[in-house]
Amino acid sequence: MMELWPWPSKWRCLWGGVLAFVLFLGGIESSRVDLILFGAILLFVATSAYVVIESEHRSKRALKVVLMLVIFGVVIYGYVVTGSFILGVTTLIIVAMVLFAFVVSYLLPKIRSKSRGYSQDHLKEE
Repeated sequence: MMELWPWPSKWRCLWGGVLAFVLFLGGIESSRVDLILFGAILLFVATSAYVVIESEHRSKRALKVVLMLVIFGVVIYGYVVTGSFILGVTTLIIVAMVLFAFVVSYLLPKIRSKSRGYSQDHLKEE
């Protein structure tokens, strides 16, 4: 059965990057900030997806985090330059997701260690 959103292949990421770069250049040519921002965001997303494929190295994971921060910076810059309501809402959603991810990544190991501790205590009593 085919997945709804299959993991991107290297060729899909490459084509997405090329199309995003063309969109970026088209925005520069027509002096439209929205096209420049959208092309830049898609270009960084395609690069991040290309780096993630088959990656287990720390450097690739660090590059992915840097690219995510750059994408976030482009969205904030776009909001500051254009004052677009949609970019403002997108910025708030990204901030909420990042805060949620940090809180969950901090609390989840503590919750798991407590649940494992109870199960191990139960095994020790027998």
